[in-house]
Amino acid sequence: MQILILLICCLPVSGALWAKKNVRGVVGRAITIDCHYDKHTYRSYVKYWCHGWTTECSVLVKTSEQDGQRGRMSITDNKREGIFVVTMKDLRSGDTGWYSCGIEQLGIDPRFNLRLQISYESVSVPVLRFLSPPNASCFGGSVSVSCESAQGSLPIRYTWYKKATSEDLMISDTNQLDLYCPSFAQHHHQYYCRASNNNGGKSSEMFKLSDFNRSEKNCSYVNQISSIGALCAKKNVTGVVGRAITIDCYYDKHMYWSYVKYWCHGWSRSCSVLVKTNEQDGQRGRMSITDNKTEGIFVVTMKDLHSGDRGWYSCGIEQSGYDPLFALRLQISYESVSVPVLRFLSPANASCFGGSVSVSCESVQGSLPIWYTWYKKATSEDLTISDTDKLDLQCSSFTQDHHQYYCRASNNNGGKSSEMVDVSLLNRSEKNCSYVARISSIGPVYTCEEFSTVSPKTTCSTSKNINSTDNQTTSSGSTSASKSYIVWSVLRWVLFALLVICTVSVTTCTRKTKLLNESDHHRSANVAR
Repeated sequence: MQILILLICCLPVSGALWAKKNVRGVVGRAITIDCHYDKHTYRSYVKYWCHGWTTECSVLVKTSEQDGQRGRMSITDNKREGIFVVTMKDLRSGDTGWYSCGIEQLGIDPRFNLRLQISYESVSVPVLRFLSPPNASCFGGSVSVSCESAQGSLPIRYTWYKKATSEDLMISDTNQLDLYCPSFAQHHHQYYCRASNNNGGKSSEMFKLSDFNRSEKNCSYVNQISSIGALCAKKNVTGVVGRAITIDCYYDKHMYWSYVKYWCHGWSRSCSVLVKTNEQDGQRGRMSITDNKTEGIFVVTMKDLHSGDRGWYSCGIEQSGYDPLFALRLQISYESVSVPVLRFLSPANASCFGGSVSVSCESVQGSLPIWYTWYKKATSEDLTISDTDKLDLQCSSFTQDHHQYYCRASNNNGGKSSEMVDVSLLNRSEKNCSYVARISSIGPVYTCEEFSTVSPKTTCSTSKNINSTDNQTTSSGSTSASKSYIVWSVLRWVLFALLVICTVSVTTCTRKTKLLNESDHHRSANVAR
């Protein structure tokens, strides 16, 4: 009976859940957090987002709730990729603190703790866009221009000014300017917008308007934004050596919906075209381009950045006459590596009976190339055991009952070490080797426990950590591991049911025996009388 209870209580505790350890948000804006999980094990489980880092954390939103939304929080589960995404809107400074990605299961829930930092941010240079169709200014129509600062803490205040000789005149305190013919006093006007928040303000480029015909029934004029017309992007972008970068080029979708877009090196009309949307797959070498005509955005991607890529580039649109161009400056920098993330690559019960466990090490930030080195913790000096990003733990390599390993990632800007991998050896023989492998702060991962009075083949309780990539590792080993896990789960619940039945039967028998004894006692008393 004790063994039965021990087997039922041996529920898996998993660390198969991870995310970025530190994320940053901006006051008033929204932020999304990607929580990765083992899709083979937790595909159908309820996921949640909670405030705090202990088991008593306060749940803010769950995937089981209607639309996965509660107040400012929302959650969506991409079961195919093994990622659930948390969105927090309208961020406040008080949102700073510890949070957890979690998965509901019997026993202890798998959770991953992360730190959210909320900061105040200055506005970016406002971008001007035409909201009206191209011919709106003909014959008395109006033209509307929007002003938007894509970055900066909210709320952001917008003010429109009209350029004047002595002092610029404030004409509107909204982010939209409506231009009507009756408001024109001269034949030439200049306007600009200023965006500001508690951290300061910045002004947009100039909006020019020329009136060339005005009457009561017919008013026509030409308007343009000084340097961009109907095409714009960020003026300054920064990429990291060895990594990829994407640049969003916005255009007037009503005017340029069907036109060919391109990306070129240089800032003049003689710039060197690198890739066009009409090329096969919109790709050429390290460059690619895609056109989202619905949103009016074409996106340029540059892969494997080199220090020599820095300089001036242009978003462009092919048309007869002069092509609309928007010039921007690309800066390439070197970046230090981030703390490496450790993930288990092996199936759940790989460490049972002589198998090996593989652990990967990856630094998700930092200039490429990145070098990885695995070390074994020692009393005097740590020993280098591998110069790859993967560590294979095999029973034959264990000389003591406890071992510690860690990985170090480095590039030309320095290095950082990962958390510790702890290995505790439970049993070692020629035919049977079982051990527990865990990452220090995540919890038990690969476990093979042997009980003295039960066959080892029926007492291998396992649990997994992160399966980092969807790289189809469904080999014969992982298939058998999955089957073993299912068989063990079914057996455990059958045993639990038997225990409940036994308990109920014993209780019922005890009550019946007690009632029979009481009945016999009463009969004896009546006979004596």
